[in-house]
Amino acid sequence: MENLVSNIPVIQNRNPVNPRRILNNSVGLNAVNNPADVLQIQNYLNALGYPVQTNGSIANSQTDNTIISILNFQANNGVQVTGIINPNDQTYNTLKQLNGASVSLSEEFDESLHQPFITNSFIFRRNAGNANTLNVIFEGDSWLDYPVPRILDLYDTITDHNQRLNLNCLHLAKFGETTSQMYADKANFVQYISGYRIDRIYFSGGGNDVFPQLGRILNPGVTLFDASFFTDAAKLNELKSMSSGDSLYQKCIQYKRYLNTTAFDAALFNTVNLNGIFTVIMRNYLGFGSIINAHSTPNTIFYMHTYDYPLFKLGVRPSIVGVDLPLGPWIKPVLDRLGITDEILKAYIIIRLLDKFYALLLQIKNHFNYYGYRFQSRIIDYRGLLNSSEYWRDEIHPNSGGARRLSTRVNF
Repeated sequence: MENLVSNIPVIQNRNPVNPRRILNNSVGLNAVNNPADVLQIQNYLNALGYPVQTNGSIANSQTDNTIISILNFQANNGVQVTGIINPNDQTYNTLKQLNGASVSLSEEFDESLHQPFITNSFIFRRNAGNANTLNVIFEGDSWLDYPVPRILDLYDTITDHNQRLNLNCLHLAKFGETTSQMYADKANFVQYISGYRIDRIYFSGGGNDVFPQLGRILNPGVTLFDASFFTDAAKLNELKSMSSGDSLYQKCIQYKRYLNTTAFDAALFNTVNLNGIFTVIMRNYLGFGSIINAHSTPNTIFYMHTYDYPLFKLGVRPSIVGVDLPLGPWIKPVLDRLGITDEILKAYIIIRLLDKFYALLLQIKNHFNYYGYRFQSRIIDYRGLLNSSEYWRDEIHPNSGGARRLSTRVNF
């Protein structure tokens, strides 16, 4: 697979057609690549959500979208990874069977399937030495690795938003991981940052440390929003006059400057437990920072993000084609168990937690600066950007439109 032969496309058929039932020639890397056969395979891959152009042509290189999608399909389905499909071989039969039984999970036309690590890392290594590429490691949780295939997440939209920079990306994120799990599972991170020129690191971590432990973070006994928690009675009365829903949550975000944070924090949060969780998060961020510092240059940039306020779809679980997955919800059950039904109180619990998390990231960034870490650091502040239920997929994850909206703040 190191010696590639250039194939000149014979035909450019821009109109996708229904694939034929029989594959006559091989398709893929160093294959026959008859245009009609290529188009059949492209349509099969496209129907399963793989990013291919259905044009009947292949450039015989491992940067060709069709060949990359063949590699990914083989790795995803336990087929020998060769980058080639032959008539009636295992790859072709699996591809045809899945097309016959496939259920569309499409949200829009911009579907996504992340490359499995075996192909993603292979392509990253092949391109990492190119002077004109920007090498980027993405490490983190479900904001970069949403647990439903063919759904855009922030990894997809950030890379798309910055595609003009000729990105070469290594995707290490795993949904559901805490920062401690990421740090314990850091072998690939260490291998690639120590072995290759890494220009950017984008890190998403902390949400899984905080929200699954919400029951330990909140004090019991406070079920209503007390007037002493607000510094402007007229503004509070305005909030109380509103029905639950997007408008109320938007106004709560707008009026957060009137929150008496001292009184509110003392009443609502178990400071010992919350500080303990934040201490663990900070220790893990600093651990990654030390690894980056050992192998970085002043041109390396480490990005951290805040998450946004998950107010707008409390209680909604991740789902596929309307069927709930056994994931979450993470916030509403805890609030229900504590008897917290006051919408204003719910809103400010969430707002205050996310604002505290921003302050933690700022403390981490200041640590890097104070101790002279060689790399640059950036905090991407997403708070208040997804200010409508139209941007959220479930309780804590943005949908494709929300992810695209967030990505506009990330400029590598």
